Amino acid sequence: MKSVLRLFASLALLLSATAASAHGDEKHEDEATRPAVTAAVPAQPGADMEAMGSAAVSNETTQSHDDEQVDSNGIVGALKSLHPATVHFPIALLLMAALTELFVMVRRTPEHEAAVKIMIYGGAAGAVVSALFGWIHTGPWFGGDTVMQLHRWNGMLIAALGMVAAWIAFRNPQSRGALRLTLFPIAALLIAQGYMGGELAHGLNHLKL
Repeated sequence: MKSVLRLFASLALLLSATAASAHGDEKHEDEATRPAVTAAVPAQPGADMEAMGSAAVSNETTQSHDDEQVDSNGIVGALKSLHPATVHFPIALLLMAALTELFVMVRRTPEHEAAVKIMIYGGAAGAVVSALFGWIHTGPWFGGDTVMQLHRWNGMLIAALGMVAAWIAFRNPQSRGALRLTLFPIAALLIAQGYMGGELAHGLNHLKL
């Protein structure tokens, strides 16, 4: 009798262990096959405010950059780009005035004198405009290398001498000595100015001399 009870007890223990093992496999299998669910973490108010502040700073930075692009491409940018376009007329007019004055020295005629006077007027006015746009191009900035400094102040000197030459021509003196002492140095300064402008625009030794 005891042997039979022991046999039943052994079978019961074996069945319970088998059932527990089967239940455990089923549980792991369910966990493996069940899609993972991530619990939603509630956003913290402080984090939201910080994110909103970062977005606002980013928007302000983008807006500021856009405004700078508008300024650089708008009226200010157009004015800065006008300096190279305004230098050709005073150079041509004042150089031709000096060349025509050489013809006056050979053969003085009213036509030659009138031509010199008109070209000096136009060249002097153009030199002032070109110097003005030169300062607009660089801004109120006194830095730069030696070439930049010489180009800046030589341009101012040409504009000043051009106004002096225009005043002398307007007075129309009988002696043209004072006009020539002003006009011929202007021509030499213009040649140097053009060379320095080329150095700034195209690099040092742009003529490969």
